[in-house]
Amino acid sequence: MNTQLIDTGHHSAENISLENIYEKYHIFFVRYAEKMVGGEFYAEDVVQDVFISLLQQTNYFVSEASVLKYIYKAVYNRCIDFVRHKQIEQQYEEICNSDFRSTLNKDGHNALLTKEFFIVIEKRIKALPQKCKQIFMLKYDNEYSNPEISERLGLSIRTVENQVYIARNVLRKYVDLYLCS
Repeated sequence: MNTQLIDTGHHSAENISLENIYEKYHIFFVRYAEKMVGGEFYAEDVVQDVFISLLQQTNYFVSEASVLKYIYKAVYNRCIDFVRHKQIEQQYEEICNSDFRSTLNKDGHNALLTKEFFIVIEKRIKALPQKCKQIFMLKYDNEYSNPEISERLGLSIRTVENQVYIARNVLRKYVDLYLCS
């Protein structure tokens, strides 16, 4: 492990490790994150991300209090990033959920153009990586929620959200190109 406490004589640095901090304070970090992101599933993912990040870094802390302060700040920052990401995702979802078919037909485009549009989109969906395509299809064809997909596939909710986001971005590029041409 790369995270170490510097022994200042006040604490026993040997007894304090990142694993001990995690075991001792995990529930407090999750509760803190839960207040910001509005769900235990998401809060758990945020806290795990913070600890994984800490394990990948080399950090030196003077005391347990300094470790806790650092972790709470990292959890706070991750929560802010998560909330911003969710807001952007929701805005995009609102745009995507508007009925493209009726919009195209109301604007006077013929049925053939509409059919061609959806054939292009189907091809793009089929070209997605297998897991990404599976998650996207569960989300939009079967109308499963992210937690339902997460449970069904044994993935974290964050992974599901990221895969949906990736699929939407890929499809968005083709939709934008097609509608603007």
